[in-house]
Amino acid sequence: MGRRHARYGCHWLLSLSLLGCAAPAPLPDKPSTEAIERETLSQQQQALALRHAREFRLARVSVPLLHAALPLCPGHTRSWFGLSFHYRDRYPPQWREAAKTLYSLDEHARLRAPLPDSPAARAGLRTGDRITRIQGRDLDSEQLRLEQVEQLLRDQPGPVRVEWLRDGESNSAELTPLELCDWPVELSSGGPVNAFAYGNRVRITETMLRYAGSDDELALVVAHELAHNGLDHIDKQLRNLLLGALLDFAATLNGIPSPGLAATLGVRHGSVDWELEADFAALSLLQAAGYPIDRAPEFWRRLGTDFPQAIRHSRGTHPSTAERYLRMKADVERLQTAGDSG
Repeated sequence: MGRRHARYGCHWLLSLSLLGCAAPAPLPDKPSTEAIERETLSQQQQALALRHAREFRLARVSVPLLHAALPLCPGHTRSWFGLSFHYRDRYPPQWREAAKTLYSLDEHARLRAPLPDSPAARAGLRTGDRITRIQGRDLDSEQLRLEQVEQLLRDQPGPVRVEWLRDGESNSAELTPLELCDWPVELSSGGPVNAFAYGNRVRITETMLRYAGSDDELALVVAHELAHNGLDHIDKQLRNLLLGALLDFAATLNGIPSPGLAATLGVRHGSVDWELEADFAALSLLQAAGYPIDRAPEFWRRLGTDFPQAIRHSRGTHPSTAERYLRMKADVERLQTAGDSG
């Protein structure tokens, strides 16, 4: 009985305390559910359009570099036609209505914006075209599902015939592919101002994409990561890591504490020089892809100005932005002199 009275007493005390808490001033009437839903849809549409615009920019900048990098990726190439599809149910459920209304999507495959001068654009395909047949096989059927199309196109060594509907009229064209390194360049959501090479792909954060204000700066970032792939830096770093881990294991077996020290040293061994090597190779890729290189060193000066901790870069895995600027400036001068004399 005493416990029950004590519990009731606590409840009363809590209620009285809450009555004494500060409360917000009366708020205006809440917007209607319909108004909130309309605004939600509008914001989702804007978010989708912005995301796709960023993906489009990254692809437009990357394709010439992936073609120029072919000498670095023997045996790891793909055919590229400039065809990118989407349909309503390819989006997460909470985004389908926004995608449907923004792009007039249904269950059929429609073309996303083809890159300028891509095989698809040269053949006359446009955003929103409904793709009906590829190589004589019906799309959206048991003959050829959309999920199979990307792999078919990647592996197709020669031309493909594409048929599509636009405003109720049938069209067809033969597309001749462009050969690219099979290293997808992907846009990742969020993250710091950074980019990553994985040996078989490249990832650019949205923050880096926004930071690289010009396409020439973005091309430098992408070219640097592609150079890491082509120069086998990722595999070399992994081998160093594994060797260091084995040394840590052997030391531990012999009673010597080694909390990942050798593995850490293995990762760092050579990493600064690999960054500089990738910087130089990136300049050659930029030239081969038709990008100007005279302003490339300024990227490192701007990065150091905006992120002063990178000026000296004490982590030991990357050179300082000061060194990178000076080295790249000298490399640009050498490449331009060699080009003039050639």
